[in-house]
Amino acid sequence: MRVYGKVSMKDFKITKVEESKDGVVVVAVEGQVGIEEAAQVSKFFEETENEGIVWVIVSLEGVDFISTAGVGALLYAVGGARKRGGEIVFIEFSPKTKAVFEFLDLHDFIVTATDKESGLQVVKEIKSGARPAEA
Repeated sequence: MRVYGKVSMKDFKITKVEESKDGVVVVAVEGQVGIEEAAQVSKFFEETENEGIVWVIVSLEGVDFISTAGVGALLYAVGGARKRGGEIVFIEFSPKTKAVFEFLDLHDFIVTATDKESGLQVVKEIKSGARPAEA
């Protein structure tokens, strides 16, 4: 493989950025989410579930690349949250993640919002029953 120019992808990182008083956690994912990183994503969300956290807002703004394994790990986390009566809301898609999620036609399966504030509003609406959770 030939690479021309400088390739500058960030290292993978998944971080709990904030936890609101009503139990909603904001998570930021950054860098490349390939096969190895997908396992880390799964472990992160398993630990989050074990802590009893089922309402999560995930920012994908810093993601340079996401593989189908990475998408699969996120979708598995969505399923886990829903089984426990919660939801994962995805916000701030990077152009590359947006393209992948659109290509995979996931807009009917996942819950999205533009930013943290609108994500918190979506969670509030789902909790109150004003907005149905996704299938």
